[in-house]
Amino acid sequence: MTSPARLNCPATPLIYPKSPARRAVMLGCGVVGGGVVGRLPEGIDLAGILTRMPRPQGVSGFPVFTDADTVFALKPELVIEALPGGAEAEALVERAVEAGCDIVSANKDVIARRPDLVARTQAQGRVFAYSSAVGGGAPVLETVACLRESGSGVGQVRGVLNGTSNFVLDRLAQGCSLGYAVEEAQRAGFAEADPSADLDGLDAANKLVLIAREAWGVEIDPAAVITTSIADLSTCVLDAARRDRRPIRQVASLSRNASGVSAQVRLESLSAHDPLSRARAEGNVVALLPERGAEVIVTGRGAGRLPAAGSLIGDLSRLLKVRPK
Repeated sequence: MTSPARLNCPATPLIYPKSPARRAVMLGCGVVGGGVVGRLPEGIDLAGILTRMPRPQGVSGFPVFTDADTVFALKPELVIEALPGGAEAEALVERAVEAGCDIVSANKDVIARRPDLVARTQAQGRVFAYSSAVGGGAPVLETVACLRESGSGVGQVRGVLNGTSNFVLDRLAQGCSLGYAVEEAQRAGFAEADPSADLDGLDAANKLVLIAREAWGVEIDPAAVITTSIADLSTCVLDAARRDRRPIRQVASLSRNASGVSAQVRLESLSAHDPLSRARAEGNVVALLPERGAEVIVTGRGAGRLPAAGSLIGDLSRLLKVRPK
């Protein structure tokens, strides 16, 4: 009996068609946006970037526009928002919601004050992702979501949530003046031209609002969060902390009981055993105490281009997975 002939055909790889790219625009291209534009995940077609100042050469090969009407006329499906907080950013985010876009944003100021924008986006079956608005390189909102979904819940939150303020406090502990410390933070790309939101605790207060929303589904008015300012630190307090080797940190805290949610941002002199005392320079450290289970510590760089841009890119990658085109 002869054996059946064996066909020696070359293996032909299976080719699967790629999903079409998602048409996107970026609003703002400063510290954070500039760190994102050159590292966009595959599957995003960036049609244009909105900036305040003209850039005739574009950015990384992408066209730049200064007129919002022109940008939205590109009919984006996805809006990547990387603007500083304020009325202009709020109006543009609202326009993106009205256009029925998926939105990825790092703008904790707008997102904290306008929960309705998030709700309206989700009601349209779209995604409004903003984990990059809290923690920079520290996955705070992601960890809170995991605790909630696992059934462990979140009982209390304490954290160093603002990398710029932590950087400034470290420099003050070394004997620098406040003005010099802020200038150094600005040169390093951590502080904005106006650092008051960081120093006064307003940035951390906005982040507490987002954490409370993720943890408990409750809304807090950012203006109702009690805050204290680094600008009010006296020399004698700084000297005493240095002498006692107790670092001063801007501590943001959340707790919930039968009467409601308590939120505050205050300056505390911490013992060496406190996990928040580990925060160095622009670092963030957040201690999450579940309702059931052991304390969870989340750490990461909290300020600067790379942490914020990396977190925003993470949101984009997750969006492409949960909402393939």
